[in-house]
Amino acid sequence: MKAQLYTLKSESRIENYQISRVLGIGGFGITYQAHDINLDCPVAIKEYFPHGLAVREANGMQVGAKSKKDEHIYEYGMQRFMDEARVLARFKNRNIVRVSRFMEKNGTAYIVMDYEEGVPLSRYLMRCKRLSEVEVKNVFRPILRGLAHIHEKDYLHRDIKPANIYLRQKGTPVLLDFGAARQALNHHGRSITNLGTHGYAPIEQFTTQERQGSWSDIYGVGATIYHSITGSSPITALDRVAALQAGRRDPMMPATAVGKKKYSKELLQSVDWMLGVRANDRPQSVNEVISSFTLTSNEHNTILTETDVDWDGELIAQAERHLAKYLGPLATTLVKQGMSKSASVDELYQLLAQQIDIPTEREQFIRSVQASTSLSSKVVRKQQQRAQHISEQKTVVTRIDSRVEAKLEEQLAQHIGPLATMLVREAIQNGSDLEDVIDILCKELPSDEERTSFRRSVTI
Repeated sequence: MKAQLYTLKSESRIENYQISRVLGIGGFGITYQAHDINLDCPVAIKEYFPHGLAVREANGMQVGAKSKKDEHIYEYGMQRFMDEARVLARFKNRNIVRVSRFMEKNGTAYIVMDYEEGVPLSRYLMRCKRLSEVEVKNVFRPILRGLAHIHEKDYLHRDIKPANIYLRQKGTPVLLDFGAARQALNHHGRSITNLGTHGYAPIEQFTTQERQGSWSDIYGVGATIYHSITGSSPITALDRVAALQAGRRDPMMPATAVGKKKYSKELLQSVDWMLGVRANDRPQSVNEVISSFTLTSNEHNTILTETDVDWDGELIAQAERHLAKYLGPLATTLVKQGMSKSASVDELYQLLAQQIDIPTEREQFIRSVQASTSLSSKVVRKQQQRAQHISEQKTVVTRIDSRVEAKLEEQLAQHIGPLATMLVREAIQNGSDLEDVIDILCKELPSDEERTSFRRSVTI
């Protein structure tokens, strides 16, 4: 099976859907904007494509396991992907992403969802850093309502974080990515697979010894609100528990301290309650806490203004990669800071260029990242970048031998567990050199401290 560009090309057809552009690329799938030819409307399509395990054939459509030994896990993952679609199909709530169809085709599977203009909360926070109290309530009251609906159906989301909350341009926020969702089944005494994101997942998601429930999702919401009022990711529950067991103070400052005089006492106390380290110290249901998110005035459908637009994820990643060539690991922090001060990608590039002291290097950086604002040129540029990644794969393989790969996996696993193997394989495929691979893997870590620690541990 010969590998080509790993995303579907623009204008590709899947039955009556025509692919327009890539919206996002995750560890287990690729999300596209597409056009429903029959209904003449835009849709979002999520394609099962676990990076490091999957490969696309030369025809650009057919997908399969990368090797014979990967077939079993590839098939298992595809069934879990279809489980996600079946879970979402059960929900009829305006604050939960709606699935209109799912299908198996081309050796893989697709989930067809509603598409609406908007911005992921994670990317919005890169620009504004923090939400006001009114914005917090406008975002999280609808999300809590949607979560209550999920819990009523005896399901848990188990991966609530800023990246999984989508701010619609018109309408209320919506909860995305149910890849970790599983039926609770606690009343049957069955354990749930441990999944989640460091900083946003409670301690019970890292052990099979403690029961998960609605209180587990509530921790995720509390952690996401904490990020929204402090401007940074919370400390992982593992570190919090380790400190308490060692007789030390909880290393995470309470919301009532960091948000004092900026937010109401009732809101901050609710966030601290939701972030209780032990499950019994948290609200046991959404109904216990939702009243704290009631606005005295009329609620707005969205916190976005007409000028708020989504940042193109690939263009931002490109800016980080190019800037890192001149400024090293500081690039990621500087790009995030720049986004909070810029109104467009071009303005961001000009701002970042000022961080480079040497004029010739500054001009080279601008030339390398300068992007056209037209969609057509974006598509061309993305295809060129991916083609370049493919052409560089042989170079990467020769530079990153099995010893280096094993070290990357070992050190990353200390931060994120067994997902490390797959993410390292994906990064080696997509990176242009070892430094680039390390930059890609650092994006999987929730805090600057962990990213710095990982970089030091893999410096060879």
